[in-house]
Amino acid sequence: MQSSAPVRATDPRPARTRAAIVRAVEGLAADASTEITVNAIARAAGVSRSAFYAQFADLDDLAVAMLVDAFRDIGLDDLRARDDHDADLRTLAVAANRRMLAHIGSRSAFYRASLDWRLSGRVHESVVAAYAQQVLATIRLLGVRVPGTVHAEDTARFIAGGAIAMLTAWLRDDAPAEQDAMAERLVAVMPEWLVGSD
Repeated sequence: MQSSAPVRATDPRPARTRAAIVRAVEGLAADASTEITVNAIARAAGVSRSAFYAQFADLDDLAVAMLVDAFRDIGLDDLRARDDHDADLRTLAVAANRRMLAHIGSRSAFYRASLDWRLSGRVHESVVAAYAQQVLATIRLLGVRVPGTVHAEDTARFIAGGAIAMLTAWLRDDAPAEQDAMAERLVAVMPEWLVGSD
């Protein structure tokens, strides 16, 4: 027996609120002298504090959500590009890392401030897990090119943890390396079977 209850449309307001909050952070982060607080974000987004907290538990949660979204989008684009078996792995790896660094760099005031919020272990684990998920998808796509001794999940976690450590150090640096140079440094420490040869 089928239900005769009408199907309810999804309310687009939460998605619009989230998008407005992210845009507000991006606008505020453009001015390194601006303190990025929940009040400042809500004001710039044109939403109330309660609307902010309906979407994000706190600033940590917002930072994680923004990074997870960026890792997912960049990772999906990278996978599409890698699906072309004639693609140069090194060029693709550097391009993906440049995009990630451009994302973080353009929001560095926000992400850098987030480092001063004493991020919980849960937040760090969430960011590493999101990055590892994209690395794991890439490893699975490579298939037979991956050495038989490689444990895919362990390798993805290891690479993600190291990359996040390098990105954190880059963000904290008072004179950070240029984004292109940092992209090359990230790729240089990854296995050749994953990122291709120089």
